[in-house]
Amino acid sequence: MKRIQTTRRGFVSAMSCALGLGALGGLAGCGGAHAPATTEGDSSQASSTRKFTDSCGREVELPDEITKVVPSGPTTQQILLTIKPSLVCGLATKLADAQIKVLGDSVAALPVFGQIYGGKGDFNKESVASAEPQLIIDVGEAKDTIVQDMDDLQERLGVPCVHIESSLDSYDKIYEQLGELLGQEARCSDLAGYCRDVYDEVTGAVSTIPEEDRPRVAYLLGDSGLNAVARGSFQAGVIDMIAQNAIVVEKPSPSGMGQEVSLEQIASDDPEMIVFGPGSIYGTVGDDPAWADITAIREKNYYQVPGMPYNWVSSPAATNQVIGMQWFARICYPEKFETTVQDVAVAYFKTFYDYDLSEEECASVMEGALPKGE
Repeated sequence: MKRIQTTRRGFVSAMSCALGLGALGGLAGCGGAHAPATTEGDSSQASSTRKFTDSCGREVELPDEITKVVPSGPTTQQILLTIKPSLVCGLATKLADAQIKVLGDSVAALPVFGQIYGGKGDFNKESVASAEPQLIIDVGEAKDTIVQDMDDLQERLGVPCVHIESSLDSYDKIYEQLGELLGQEARCSDLAGYCRDVYDEVTGAVSTIPEEDRPRVAYLLGDSGLNAVARGSFQAGVIDMIAQNAIVVEKPSPSGMGQEVSLEQIASDDPEMIVFGPGSIYGTVGDDPAWADITAIREKNYYQVPGMPYNWVSSPAATNQVIGMQWFARICYPEKFETTVQDVAVAYFKTFYDYDLSEEECASVMEGALPKGE
C-alpha cells in the first residue's frame, strides 16, 4: 500500500507547480495524502491525523475531523449531498431546478468546480485550491489507470484524495465507507441499511422470474430518443438487473447519454417495453408514425423515468438508482410487491433528503412513470 504525506511547505510548492501546469487530462479519480498545517511558530505541533484505505488499497493520511470536501464529479456529488450537504464546499455540476427544490438555495449557491473526468473534464484546480478543501472524493467506476491518476492529481494539487469504487450492489458498503471517512457513522448507517434492504427486496423478487420471462426493454435518452443505454454499460445497472436489456452492442458506452443508435436498429430489436429518460420524447412518441410499429409503442407499454431530484435510473449512476430499482421492479412485476411506487417514493425522499414529498408533488414526479390509466 502506498502512503504519501505532504507538509505545508510541500503543499505550497505543489500548488505553485499545479497552477503552472494547467489541466490534467484523462483522470478517473484522485488520491494521496496531505498533512494539515502546523501551529505557527512550532512545526512540531501538527494537528492529529488518521489513516484511511481507499478502494485502490492506498493508505491516505487525513485530518481527524473533516469539514470541507470537494466531489470529483456528479456521482460523488449526488451521494455526498444525501449525507450532509454542509460538508460540501463546491459542486461538480450546477444544480437543476428539481434538485434545488429538494436540496435548497444554500447548496445551489455553492461554487461549481467542474468534474475531473467524463465528457466535460473541466475540473478547475485553481478554484479548488482557493477553497482549501481537506479532501477530494471520487466515487464511481474505477478506470484501469486509477492509481496513477490519483497519484498524479495528488502530486499536483497537494490535497488528500480517495477513490471509492461503486456498483449497483455496493451502495450500502459505500455509505459505510463514507461514514468512516467523514465521521458521519450514524447517518451513513441509516442510509446503508436502507440501501441493503431495498437491494435484497428487489433482487429477491426478480430472482423468482426466469430470465426468458423478463420483459425486453430499451432505455432511450435524448431529444429524439435515439441514444440508447446498452446492456452491460455502467449506466444500465437498473435495467440489466431487472429486465432483459434489448439494446446490445459490441462495446457499450460508459457515458450518461449512452450511444447513438438508429430508429431502424430499435425497430429491429423491437423491445416490448421502452423507458424514456427525462426530457426525451415520451410525450410525443405515441403520435409519431415512425415509431408506430415498434411493439412497445403500439401496445402503449412505454414509460418516462422520473427525474426529481435526479434521473432515477442513471445520469448519474449513483444512489438515485436505489429509488430507480424500486420503481422499475414494480413496473415490471407489480404482483411481487406489497407497497406501491408512491409508497416507496415518499419513503425515499424522506430518508435520503429529509424531504416530505406531498401528494401533489408525488403525482407530478410520477407523470408518465406508471402504467397508462393509473
